[in-house]
Amino acid sequence: MPVGHRRIAVYVPALVGGGAERVAAVLASGLSKAGHDVTLIVDFEASENRGFVDGSVATVTLGGGHIRSLVRLSRVLAEQRFDIAFAIGASANIKLVAAHMLSRPATRLILSYHGSSTAGRGLLGLSAYALAPFLTRYAARTVCVSDYLVTHMVKKWHSPPSRLVRIYNPIPVDCARPPATAAELSLRPRTVVALGRLVANKDFSTLVTAFALVPRRDARLVIRGEGPERDALQRLVQQLGLVGRVELPGYIRDPWDAYAEATCFALSSRIEDFGNVVVEALASGLPVVATACGGPIEILDRGRHGEIVPIGQSAALAAAIGRALDRPGDPAPRVARAREFATGRKLDRVCNSNHM
Repeated sequence: MPVGHRRIAVYVPALVGGGAERVAAVLASGLSKAGHDVTLIVDFEASENRGFVDGSVATVTLGGGHIRSLVRLSRVLAEQRFDIAFAIGASANIKLVAAHMLSRPATRLILSYHGSSTAGRGLLGLSAYALAPFLTRYAARTVCVSDYLVTHMVKKWHSPPSRLVRIYNPIPVDCARPPATAAELSLRPRTVVALGRLVANKDFSTLVTAFALVPRRDARLVIRGEGPERDALQRLVQQLGLVGRVELPGYIRDPWDAYAEATCFALSSRIEDFGNVVVEALASGLPVVATACGGPIEILDRGRHGEIVPIGQSAALAAAIGRALDRPGDPAPRVARAREFATGRKLDRVCNSNHM
């Protein structure tokens, strides 16, 4: 048994296709590989991020609605007596604290916020912000995934700063397949890639509009994801005469294939409290163009590792994409920057007793 071995629970509502859900899978797998006894707890089964869960991780599916799953979660905590339990996301924070109050185990709780309250959320998720002063005092620590989000939780929701810690998301950057040289990257077809749910907050409509302004006629745009904005985006593609140059091929379970086929990555979000995809693109050696929407500013170190443009301004986004396509540059510094967000480094901080 390794030194510091712990029994750890990672609770997330489901492994649906989102960034926080992928973090839950990566976190559980990384902790298990580090020698801990890890159980992943979900309300219901979903397959989108299941492939990121290592076979050594035990899984408990609670089932039922919120009340039934809450009661079952309290029983699991009481029976299994974990040393630590992590909640991944706002709604998970509420339910894990409630379950802990029902069962009263010695388990230490680590809560986490992966997005601000300005993003679309259900009633349970929004409650986690209104109750943030209580939740963050109840838990041993509460993780925010960026300094931007820490500020949001303190200023808007009055969370005590001493109970918050900023830990960037762990990203499995070793899975990336970056080009070995700048010359290799420059030989790729001029493809701009974007990944994310097709929702209003991602503002893919501005990205499509910007792409229509990019001078290079040999370029194409591939947006990977699914969501309610698909039909509107397809209509916009037709209106702008971009059929054949803009593709929406759907969700991709393994994002690394998409990056390996691209020359440039673009993020057009209005709000992004971290931005896993920005780190993934850097790890893949791609030049990154991102809006000034929060977390990406930190990842790109205020423009040192990519170009930052104003939110919602298609002309500025188009100009930056054009520059990246014309001069993709050296992938090595981007890959080095991405390694600072590697899973192992983040797990060290998560498990450090100073943050528990």
